[in-house]
Amino acid sequence: MDIFILSLALSADAFGAALAVGMRRMGLWDKLKLSAAVGIMHVILPATSMTAGNFLHGRFGDILFSAGGLVLVITGLQMVLSFFRQEEQEKPAGIGIMLFAFGVSMDSFSTGLSLGVLGMDKSIAVMSFGVFSGVMTMAGLLLSSRISTAAGKVGEAAGGVFLLLVGLKWIFT
Repeated sequence: MDIFILSLALSADAFGAALAVGMRRMGLWDKLKLSAAVGIMHVILPATSMTAGNFLHGRFGDILFSAGGLVLVITGLQMVLSFFRQEEQEKPAGIGIMLFAFGVSMDSFSTGLSLGVLGMDKSIAVMSFGVFSGVMTMAGLLLSSRISTAAGKVGEAAGGVFLLLVGLKWIFT
């Protein structure tokens, strides 16, 4: 169950950013490319970091469990704090699509590191992250013409709160 909650929280960041970017006129093909890129990046980054987390757990033991929770708390705080920042999003094109996907997927890297420390099932986690983030990105892009940028920021902040809560749960259990 934690994996699906984390997937939802991590994809909230992509959803919020997609709402903002989708305010620029984009064709369906561009929306599909962007959503696929975000989904793929949400598979690659946590898969890489989960492998590193497994290695580190083997070397440093259970102390990394609390450290993993702390990483989630910090990531969640960053997402919540971004709610208060004013940033203008541009329509990504070309290499901008990959940079956008990488940017909104960085939180999945740190989360993957935490999950690797915990020895979570990598295949379920990364597939869940990829599917949720790809779908939520497309949803944000499609809904962007009907919803304000403020709603996207609220969604991102809500995802941050979820990460904070899961991180605190990991630290204190």
